[in-house]
Amino acid sequence: MGLIKGTLTLSKYRVIGSLPNDFRNFTDKRIKLFAFRELSMGGNEKSIGWTSLENILDTNFEYANYSLADYLIFSLRIDRKVISPSLLKLKILEAERQLIEERGKSKIYKEERNEIRERVHLSLLSQTPPTPSFHEICWNVSQGWLLFGSLSEKVREDFEDIFKRTFDLTLRHFIPWDTNYMDPKVAERVLSINSNNLS
Repeated sequence: MGLIKGTLTLSKYRVIGSLPNDFRNFTDKRIKLFAFRELSMGGNEKSIGWTSLENILDTNFEYANYSLADYLIFSLRIDRKVISPSLLKLKILEAERQLIEERGKSKIYKEERNEIRERVHLSLLSQTPPTPSFHEICWNVSQGWLLFGSLSEKVREDFEDIFKRTFDLTLRHFIPWDTNYMDPKVAERVLSINSNNLS
């Protein structure tokens, strides 16, 4: 947990969109609605949701413990079940061999192979425990920027998706030279330099 202790790897975003008038109550309801839920031992491969930064087991957010002055500070938890491709291949081959022995024929049709693959995959998923990962979020609401604790493209896509569904706001990667967010005088100078270089 880099925001609390240790090193921090992060992506910076601008938060795009209008905040509701009663933003604190809206946030409280939405963050609890999209809080992390445990993966069952069934066939789901991924579970994603918000947790408390201080206590990763707290998904109830009692007393709005994610709110600190002008900041919202919480964590994104992603649990994934990953099956080794070599293990999957081995188990499929074993199931195919067993089917051949039971039927006494050496040919397996494509539909049967697909059924075996699906059955073996679901069986392995139900036996595989998920691997959790935690990614911190520090959101400055009034200034409209947000820090997210990951550089992984896959994780950032998951984060951007759940953030949009939770808050109905869009995230844009922070670009320091974006003139829309600069001091007006600095932005004017940057634009004039760019136009002179293009002429």
